[in-house]
Amino acid sequence: MTENAGRSKEELFARQASYSLRGIAILMVMASHYGEWYASSIGIPALTQFLTGLGRYGVDIFFVMSGYAMAKNAAASGPPGADFWKKRLLGTYVPYLILSGIIEIAAGGTWTPERVFRYLTAQDYWFIFNIMVFYLAFFAAFWLKKLRIAVLAAVILAFSVWLREAGRQDFWYISNLAFPLGAACGLYEEKLLLWKRGKEPWPAAACTLLCIVLVPPAMRERALAFQTGISSWLQPAGNMAFSLWILSLPCLAPAGILKEAGALAAWRPIRVCSGVLGFLGRNSLYLYLLHAFLYYQVAGRVNPGTAGGFLAAFAAALLASWLFSLFWRRITAGLRKKERVV
Repeated sequence: MTENAGRSKEELFARQASYSLRGIAILMVMASHYGEWYASSIGIPALTQFLTGLGRYGVDIFFVMSGYAMAKNAAASGPPGADFWKKRLLGTYVPYLILSGIIEIAAGGTWTPERVFRYLTAQDYWFIFNIMVFYLAFFAAFWLKKLRIAVLAAVILAFSVWLREAGRQDFWYISNLAFPLGAACGLYEEKLLLWKRGKEPWPAAACTLLCIVLVPPAMRERALAFQTGISSWLQPAGNMAFSLWILSLPCLAPAGILKEAGALAAWRPIRVCSGVLGFLGRNSLYLYLLHAFLYYQVAGRVNPGTAGGFLAAFAAALLASWLFSLFWRRITAGLRKKERVV
């Protein structure tokens, strides 16, 4: 969803690594939804709880990677301007309008003024609504010369508190602080790289331990919250620990084993896996927008059983996302060509 231009030779997350992480993230989000939809068929409560809890941690990855890439670009090219909004609109908002509009028409919805307002403001697609607010906050904060991350974090924290007070479900706000956390890493990447050289792999080990301590009880608490409606600090703490762990992953590759890691990356199964995850990551927005609608379309027309239904819905989402990506790349390439001619 965001560009990774202006990268230095050494970086925390290379372009392919970022796409692969997004690919893992969209699989986590889709698994959480499929787990919820197939809960009665799975018949294993613990597995259902685990699957349905994955989605929020997948969202952490998206927000971390988006904040990281945007801040890195801004640090290299200066305060965001008109080109920033063009990329955000063409990369996120316009595809949302197209795909969600097709879904609305296919579903036979009535286009009342209230419905149009909800459609334009992405009220039924909370991720789109939140990320557009994050873009606004980022745009404003990165025109400042100092305290950029502090201002960005304060705005997003205030936004998250507003969402909570407005009675939104917790997935609307529980992962939001991952975005300024990723932005901080993108803005101060060079300093973090210098610091990492003397600390590897201890930050990753510490963050892994923190995840082990906080994430499992946070997932259990979420399962109980469905029954009691009560939640505590454990869930946001678990999400923050997971976000920190994602950002500590580069510390798992000390300089001394980079050659061995490079040799391993050349192994064909690893290349194939990386390619598949990269494909999913590049098309993650389209998969997010389409997979729920296509699931109900598949489930409503065929009854291939639990495993068959999952595979059919997943395959339909992959195919539709790939076709839309081909269409949208052609459209955006045409727009760029027109700009060069003008």
